[in-house]
Amino acid sequence: MRKKTALPLCLCLFKGKLCNISEPEKKRHKMHIRDQERSAMAIMFCFCLFHFLLFSALSAMARDVDLLISFKNSLANPSLLSDWNHAKGVCEFRGIACKAGYVSSLTIHELPLGADFSSVSAHILSIASLETLSLHSINLTGFISTPTKCTAQLKRLDLSSNRLRGSISDAASLAGSCPSLQSLNLSNNSIGQTSYHSCPVPPNLKMLDLSYNKIATNKDIQWLFSKLGILKHLDLSNNNIKGSIPHISNCTFLQYLDLSSNQLSGTVPASTFSNCLNLTYLNISSNHFTGNVPPDIETSMNLVILSLSNNNFSGENPISSLVAMPRLQLLELAINNFSGSLPHSISNLTSLEILDLSANRFSGPIPHSLCTRSVSSLKVLYLQDNYFTGSIPDSLRNCTNLVSLDLSLNFLSGSIPGSLGFLSYLKDLIMWQNYLNGDIPSELSSLKSLKNLILDYNNLTGTIHNGLVNCTNLNWISLASNQLTGSIPIWIGKLENLVILILRNNSLSGSIPQGLGDCKGLVYLDLSSNRLNGSIPPTLAKQSSKIVGGLLVVSWRFIQLRIGNNSQCHGVTTFLEFDGIRSDDLMRLPSTRYCNFLRVYTGSTGDILRSNISMLFLDLSYNQLDGQIPTEISAMQFLGILNLEHNHLSGQLPEKLGDITHLGVLYLSHNMLEGMIPSSFSTLSLSELDLSNNQLYGPIPERGSLITFPAYAFENNSGLCGFPLLPCNGSSISREDRSQLSSTNHQSSQSWQIALGLLFSLFFIIVFVIGQLLKQISVYFGCDYVSVLY
Repeated sequence: MRKKTALPLCLCLFKGKLCNISEPEKKRHKMHIRDQERSAMAIMFCFCLFHFLLFSALSAMARDVDLLISFKNSLANPSLLSDWNHAKGVCEFRGIACKAGYVSSLTIHELPLGADFSSVSAHILSIASLETLSLHSINLTGFISTPTKCTAQLKRLDLSSNRLRGSISDAASLAGSCPSLQSLNLSNNSIGQTSYHSCPVPPNLKMLDLSYNKIATNKDIQWLFSKLGILKHLDLSNNNIKGSIPHISNCTFLQYLDLSSNQLSGTVPASTFSNCLNLTYLNISSNHFTGNVPPDIETSMNLVILSLSNNNFSGENPISSLVAMPRLQLLELAINNFSGSLPHSISNLTSLEILDLSANRFSGPIPHSLCTRSVSSLKVLYLQDNYFTGSIPDSLRNCTNLVSLDLSLNFLSGSIPGSLGFLSYLKDLIMWQNYLNGDIPSELSSLKSLKNLILDYNNLTGTIHNGLVNCTNLNWISLASNQLTGSIPIWIGKLENLVILILRNNSLSGSIPQGLGDCKGLVYLDLSSNRLNGSIPPTLAKQSSKIVGGLLVVSWRFIQLRIGNNSQCHGVTTFLEFDGIRSDDLMRLPSTRYCNFLRVYTGSTGDILRSNISMLFLDLSYNQLDGQIPTEISAMQFLGILNLEHNHLSGQLPEKLGDITHLGVLYLSHNMLEGMIPSSFSTLSLSELDLSNNQLYGPIPERGSLITFPAYAFENNSGLCGFPLLPCNGSSISREDRSQLSSTNHQSSQSWQIALGLLFSLFFIIVFVIGQLLKQISVYFGCDYVSVLY
């Protein structure tokens, strides 16, 4: 039937008529025709939609390219972004990342574009699909108050380390113009202009960083504290905010608050943090707060990090009120005026990893309950610069994760527990200036990770144990001002990482090991005031120009005391690790009672070690050394201080000593040196010189820095003459002219010597702390506010 009617039907349809067929068949064919028409329309719609979307996508991409190139053309030097051009796809532009062909991220760091924020606002922030914009350190200028139309997709905006200006409320307005923004970083700019708009913190903003700016009044943060919204992370550190800390009215969502390194003062009211129940991080260190610790802090049961250090807080030890914080991992109370003893309940802080109580007035014994839990999390324990008494508790052996231990400048007595040798992770063992006695425990030889062994100013006896050769990572050995005997171990030369060795003021005897020259990193060597004999090993110069450079020296605090002429206090300088020590507690050092300190240098290191240098400090004075001064010492081109006085050295002054271009201090007095002063000495830029009490003769060279020194630098020699001593026969300069020259040069030299001494001191201190991974606070956190990075 269908075969018979198909052709007539087609013919009938072609003529626009229906053939003489049944009604059901007609209906079926009409429905078939309508279905074909609908399919054709759907295909045509999809085709048109595809072309529309393709055209829109190409238009959007072309618009993104135009916006980026417009931004590039607004720069003073567009060639810095030379690869931003029409010949490349936008996803191939420098710093661009794409999603599905659309620009989703733009990241440019440390490129001196010199752009104005108005150009960023007009071009970059208009890219419709942009989710992340990071323009860190590109020399961005202008005001953030510039009217901004921000894409609705932007979630993260980083404009840190530039020269942007504006106010806190301008920052809130900027964030408000980006409706989806969750993170805004404006740190290290010039934000601080006083201006308050009636705008809240945007509803979606969770992170706001305004650290390292110029915010100056507490009204700024008072305005901000009243409009926090759902903000979780707020950093206002390192500004210049003055006045009292305002009440935080609504901080329900706040988890991270940093107000450190400002000028905030006064007491902290009890209700300041009462609503901040979700805080996990609170840092108000390095301000001028007084009074007691606010009691409402203990209601922040979720705190993980709490830093109140470097203020003027006082009162009894607040730890008793903080032991109820089960999650606390870092507690810093350093450099305050807290007093009292440590409670045994401190062991309840089972999650504690860093405890810093340095530079306070704590007293009494160190609790034996410390680290008594079966598993101790403690990694850093700083109790230096307090008034603790009694012995070092043997229970510290239970602090099995301990990395850094500093008990310096206390009144601890007894012996050093040998059980500390069980602390297999220990890197810093620092206990200078106590009343510790007995031998250095042989068990310390098990500390394979030990880097710093600093035990100066105690009453330690015995020898330097040979087992310490196993501590191959040692950077710093300082055992000065004890009662150690025996010889300097030969194995010290095997410590390839050794940077500083101070054994001064002991009763060590024997010769100086020639192997010390194998310590290729040794830049500071002080063996003065012992009973050493024999000759000076020429091999000490073997390490010259072989020290590995380019190592990052992390920032830490030091103090150097410049010693004057005093029969009870020998040497040139006293150098001390001074991190966590209050500056005005310097007078607690016993040496201040009889040493005539001419100058005190303090500071912090933080520079890159220059490469290919030699030893910087060499002090072998006040021993019984004999023989000649090795000419090989001249290879130490960066040697700044050479002190060989009060020995039995003989022979002539090596001509090549004048080749040590950086030599600033040269002490050779009270020896048996003979001959003439080499003419090469006149090329040295010396700030201090003492050649007295020898057997030198002949004319003093009348050039360079030698003419700036007074007579006592040359007196008590057998035949020296010339300025500033009596003139030699046939001298071309009259005595009157010499006296006038001496007065002029001596006056001008004094200020020059002080400046040169300070600069030189800082230079060699920076260098000799190479590789010091001191103060292990960042072992767990890697935080910026810690002072040492391993």
